[in-house]
Amino acid sequence: MSEINKRTIANIGGIKIGLNNKIVIQSMANIKTSNFKSVINQINQLVSYGCELVRVSLLDDSDFIGLKKIIKQANCPIIADIQYNPEYAIKSIKCGVAGIRINPGNFLNIDKFVEIINQCKKYHVAMRIGINIGSLPSHIKTNMQIINYIKKYITICEKNKFTNIVLSIKSSNSSQTISLNKKLYSTFKYPIHIGVTEAGDLLTSTVRSSKVLSQLLSQKIGNTIRVSISGDPINEVKVAKLILQENGYDVKLTKLISCPTCGRCTIDHNELLNKINDFIYQYPNNKISVAIMGCNVNGIKEVKNATIGIYGVNNKYVLCCKHKMIGMYNFDEVLKLFKKYYLELFVK
Repeated sequence: MSEINKRTIANIGGIKIGLNNKIVIQSMANIKTSNFKSVINQINQLVSYGCELVRVSLLDDSDFIGLKKIIKQANCPIIADIQYNPEYAIKSIKCGVAGIRINPGNFLNIDKFVEIINQCKKYHVAMRIGINIGSLPSHIKTNMQIINYIKKYITICEKNKFTNIVLSIKSSNSSQTISLNKKLYSTFKYPIHIGVTEAGDLLTSTVRSSKVLSQLLSQKIGNTIRVSISGDPINEVKVAKLILQENGYDVKLTKLISCPTCGRCTIDHNELLNKINDFIYQYPNNKISVAIMGCNVNGIKEVKNATIGIYGVNNKYVLCCKHKMIGMYNFDEVLKLFKKYYLELFVK
């Protein structure tokens, strides 16, 4: 077996990344770390939706008061995101973070980098060496220059016998992100965190991230993922789980099937779908399938094939559960019964 095929595993607070371990979903708190109560609430909500690792940023000294409380009260390992200040990296490690993220483009003090490596070894802290294309020095332009730039930091880690490493290279350009991650995978043996940086709002990021993650995952590239979306980070976890589900990964997530509707639809499909969506998102780890269909043309088969579902016919709502018809109801009745049967099917 060649050296590059002897791929490694990173351990981030007990969560193993790499090789045959499951793909881990990450996100990042978008509230200032010093506002620890709000950050803890956001992190624990992310975890309830299936996120397993969360990063927090360190902007100033006040954030470290919050960081200590977050580490104690969050329901997942915490990663400190360090951009410019090496002392903050060391301070974060001593606070008890499970991992740190170093961006080589904003982190130029090599002596301090070695000191951070030694602290990571001492406290058993993982390190992500993560390049964002937008933060690279202006003379780093080609893909090979980018690979060589991250190689410089990896080599320093290896010389200091530190291998609890995750790598990432992200660009806002989806094609560049794909090509760089292919090169990253073929060049280094460490686990890779994949995603598109500055990916945009919910719609834009979903499209860009789906393209990148699906192509990389199909080639077995990527051990942990983040879908970067402007706004509520809960959406990052929802979209990440959907992408994994559609790529054949075993994800605790309700599979939703819904038609676009047409002139044959005689029910208030969109209102029903919205209310059901609001309901099932309260139970994000339920592994069943739900079909909400506007009419009986495709509706009968789709709904009966799903675990539970509804289709419309003659201004009525037909409810099916576990492949059997339950009955025909009005809007309020079918919504109430759907919730009842859904909860009975809930897989904890």
